[in-house]
Amino acid sequence: MSQSLRSFVGVLIIVSFFSCGKQESYTVGYLNPSSERYRFVSEGNYMAEKLREFGHEVVIMVAEDDDVVQLAQGYELLDMGVDALVIAAINGNTIAPLVRDAQKRGVKVIAYNRLINNADFDLFVTGDNRDNARLFCETALQRKPSGNYVVLAGDRFDRNGFELKHYIDSLLQPHIASGMVNLLYETHIEGWDRDRAQFEMQQVVDAFGVVIDVVIACNDGMGLGALEVLKKYDAHRGVIITGQDGSQEAVRSIHRGEMYMTIFHPHRELGHRTGELVDALLRGERSNNLATTSTFNGSSNIKTVNIPSVMVTKDNIEEVLIQSGEYTWEDIR
Repeated sequence: MSQSLRSFVGVLIIVSFFSCGKQESYTVGYLNPSSERYRFVSEGNYMAEKLREFGHEVVIMVAEDDDVVQLAQGYELLDMGVDALVIAAINGNTIAPLVRDAQKRGVKVIAYNRLINNADFDLFVTGDNRDNARLFCETALQRKPSGNYVVLAGDRFDRNGFELKHYIDSLLQPHIASGMVNLLYETHIEGWDRDRAQFEMQQVVDAFGVVIDVVIACNDGMGLGALEVLKKYDAHRGVIITGQDGSQEAVRSIHRGEMYMTIFHPHRELGHRTGELVDALLRGERSNNLATTSTFNGSSNIKTVNIPSVMVTKDNIEEVLIQSGEYTWEDIR
């Protein structure tokens, strides 16, 4: 064999060795906080769909809003040998030990929608709270530039809940200072929970009466809870009630002219984009090359991908939700 042929064969063997050694298929675990939160179910399913298109296996576990259960599920996935964890955290603090242990094992960690605190990890995929606050406040102020306002913000221990309220407060403050907006009441709602929001709204009515012009509720469940209280007194007509998530019940209410708007996170787009990001990380892409910004979580600046959302009112249900295939008119009417 000639020297040149021996060299060619040697190179071929080396290339073949590395090609055969390259992993093509991975296992991804998704920790979903609750089967009752439609967006996390739907977006998770779309993410799994995209990951399976890439040839990966996906294991989904649901903790039903119990952070102790979610922690145990995470360790179960680690013991199964997953290569990546996508976590929509119930509690951004108590999940941190799992994240640190995952990183020690070389498992990629992606925080989905909810920031995980005091731990370093690969990527944070979320919406844009500043823009969501703008959509809430611009809608309210355009429809009711003056009047009695109530703000039902999300869980104070969820970065989204805290951050969203911060931006809402900053946008409303000039209108409060001018005397145009009378902020009757504002509070964080633990767990973004509908029943707790309904209880708080009842306290507002008991204390201040039913002359309410705007309820900025930061998710659909809380908006629907506030609506139920106002409907008891036939005081809901003309009140601007907001929500977030584009749930079927909220969209029905908007179509009936009760709630005014919701912020919809396009489930297919979000799920598929997250699947693409996870695949890229598993195949060796650096977080720096994927991120659009970074978010400080108490210990580290986490590379972050912000994905914008869409406001839905009665006027654009057809365009945003029906034409996209998210719902049919039979689902809504």
